[in-house]
Amino acid sequence: MTSFRRVSYALATTLMIVSAAGTFAQQAADKVFVSILKGPSGIGSAWMMAAPPSSPGVDLQFVTAASADLVTAKLVSGEIQGGVLPVNVAAKLFNAGVPIRAIAVVGNGMVKFLSNDSSIRRFSDLKGKEIYIAGQKATPDYLFRFLAEKENMKAGKDFTPLYNLASPEVAAQLAAGKVSCAVLPEPFATQALLLNGNIVSPLNLDALWTERTGLESYPMSLFVLSRRFIESRPELVRVIAEAYKASIEKTLADPAATGQLVETLGLGMKAAIAEAAIPKSAYVYIDASEARASIETLLSLFLVSDPLSVGGKLPTADFYSR
Repeated sequence: MTSFRRVSYALATTLMIVSAAGTFAQQAADKVFVSILKGPSGIGSAWMMAAPPSSPGVDLQFVTAASADLVTAKLVSGEIQGGVLPVNVAAKLFNAGVPIRAIAVVGNGMVKFLSNDSSIRRFSDLKGKEIYIAGQKATPDYLFRFLAEKENMKAGKDFTPLYNLASPEVAAQLAAGKVSCAVLPEPFATQALLLNGNIVSPLNLDALWTERTGLESYPMSLFVLSRRFIESRPELVRVIAEAYKASIEKTLADPAATGQLVETLGLGMKAAIAEAAIPKSAYVYIDASEARASIETLLSLFLVSDPLSVGGKLPTADFYSR
């Protein structure tokens, strides 16, 4: 073999080894999957999804889900290591023995009472009315029932709650004048208001909650991670937490750009709706341990109305990641 051929052979061999090493390193990188819910809960994570935080030896990927049920199933199976869930769903999973921990509240109170009936000014004006509520046995339902009872108004007796329409349909029907009263979370409340400027919000549910509980707000969305992931990758947990917090800060600082990004990422809403809803929503990043009082106050409403919806009890201190 000539000198030139020996060099060429050695070079080719080296390149093959480097290539194989690169492929092996890529295959060896741990894949970590975090689920993001389409709709309101996904808005605050848009910037983090667009530029996933990195960590040596880890391939972090975000996957979208159309419902909390899908996120729940993937957490139980171990297919994903984390996700965003309604507070009661996360508590129910924990109480059922699924090894998850609450990392942070990423969305506070976003529920509005809307009406196109100008005669409604206070809770007592709802007597005899039909009220469309987005999500039976979900936070909007139990929140409204709780506040109504504090005003001596009982569901099924003084007013009739209806649950047969999904949030987008309630917003559309309210705007068209086919529905008189509705309880809607953001951004669907904003959607209705954009469609019909005559719709008003005569009952401030957030203010009434503060008046009745002494708490500034109530949590809507909770970011959770698996216990095993938290224990094995504490540094990556910190990186993800910082990225999520920064994403929410950017969401609040630039609703227009965030709206465009939300539509581009396919998070379930048009840019204009997301942009208009962000300033009226309550995207936050609050460590779950710091939010324990507000989480437990909200879960207590579920416990009174439907204990099974939270697993029959309040979650223990281990639910809250430190």
